[in-house]
Amino acid sequence: MTGKRDYQAMNDELGVIIAWFESDKANLDEAIKKYEQANKLITEMEAYLKTAANKIKKINTDSNKKTS
Repeated sequence: MTGKRDYQAMNDELGVIIAWFESDKANLDEAIKKYEQANKLITEMEAYLKTAANKIKKINTDSNKKTS
């Protein structure tokens, strides 16, 4: 397995963090760690989506060139 995770795995992990914040288990020290972890995941997910959007644009551009 490479160091990259798929989008669904990152989304699932973020969901677990959100559920933790919504539970009554939250404490300040752990909340700070979870918040940092969530921010990192969100950054990774944004990059993943940006890469996916660029791939789709390229596919569409290549497809349009073939049909022209």
